[in-house]
Amino acid sequence: MKIIPCLLIFFALFCKKSDKYYETNVEITRKDTVVYDSDKKPMVMDLEINYRDCPGNQVEVIRGGKEFANCINSTGRSVGDRIHIDIKWEWNDSGYYKWTVVKVGSCERIIDPLDEVSFDLVEECEDYFVYGNQIGFVCKKIPTDILINSCPWFRKK
Repeated sequence: MKIIPCLLIFFALFCKKSDKYYETNVEITRKDTVVYDSDKKPMVMDLEINYRDCPGNQVEVIRGGKEFANCINSTGRSVGDRIHIDIKWEWNDSGYYKWTVVKVGSCERIIDPLDEVSFDLVEECEDYFVYGNQIGFVCKKIPTDILINSCPWFRKK
């Protein structure tokens, strides 16, 4: 009977869903070269994107290296443009799934494992009422079923 607990531990540690890939369109809301080389060529670029097809206000800032920066600049894309992205949805060692933008348009994005600058702001906001009067708004940081159904890569579990 000692084998059953061992099997349960094995499945809990090593069985997970495989990586998935998603595609969607986003709007570029900011594009900044943050590091230049001595010849003033881009070495690092930040791209802020907004998931306009998803409910709520889903914003992400992604950072890419030299090849990514040069590729994005060569496409002529700028703030306000809509662009296709590829997303990898994978298991994170912290115990949940995460998504990573791996391609923007035709530009591959190599992920630096030490990148702590890229971040996302996933939230759904709604008007807040007291005694029938709108006094502000409240935002939920945990993805709701409505968001997950429209944009499943935001799912954590």
